[in-house]
Amino acid sequence: MIHNPVEIRIDNHWLNNNALVNIPSSYTELPSTNKSLFIQLQRVKEESTNPADYALKVCEILCGSSLFTIFFVILSAIPITMIIIGAIYKDQCTIDHKIPIWLIVYGVFGLLNVILRTVQNSHYIFKKARNELNESFKIKMRILIIDLFLFAWFICGNVWIYSVKSKVVTDNQLDPSYCHANCYYFAFWMITIKWILLGILCCCYCCILLIGACVIIFDSD
Repeated sequence: MIHNPVEIRIDNHWLNNNALVNIPSSYTELPSTNKSLFIQLQRVKEESTNPADYALKVCEILCGSSLFTIFFVILSAIPITMIIIGAIYKDQCTIDHKIPIWLIVYGVFGLLNVILRTVQNSHYIFKKARNELNESFKIKMRILIIDLFLFAWFICGNVWIYSVKSKVVTDNQLDPSYCHANCYYFAFWMITIKWILLGILCCCYCCILLIGACVIIFDSD
C-alpha cells in the first residue's frame, strides 16, 4: 500500500507577520574585548580635541594591541644577536675593545627592555579585557630607566663606532686598527638602522598629527 506524500501548507498571512525573528541582543552586541582596532580608532577620532591628543591616543591604542606585543617578541631576536656577536668577537677588535662590549651591554639591556614591554602590553591587554585599565607603575618606571640608559649607551656607541670608520682595518689581525668585519660592521649597521627607524617613526608621528588635524577640521564643518 503506497501512502500519498504529506503536504505541508504554509499560511501566507502567518508567514508575512512572523517571518522576522527577534534575535536576542546578547547575540548582536559584541563585548568590548572583541571590538576591532578600527572601532577604537573611530572612538578616538570622536573624543580627541586636537591633533596632538589624537596622535597620542592612536599611539597608545597601537602600542597596547596584541600585534604590538607579537612585534616585540619578534624584535627580541635583535638584542640576542647583538649579545652573541659581541661575545664571539670580544677579543677581536683591537682598534677599540669597547665596540664588542657595547654590543653585549646594549643587547642585554635591550632584551630586558623587550621583556618588560611585552609584560606591560600583556598586562594592559588582560586588564582591558576586564575593564581594569590601571597600569603597573613599577614596570613603567623600570622601562623608563632602561630607556634612558639605552639612549645614553646608544650615544656612546655612536662616538666609538663612527669615530673609527675611516681607519678601521678588517683584514689584518696584527694591525693596531684591526676589528673583525662581522663585529664592526654589525655594530655600525645596528646604529645606522636605528637612526633610519627613528626618522621613519618621526615621519609616521607627523602623518598621524596631520591626519588628526584633518579629521578634526572636517568634523567641525
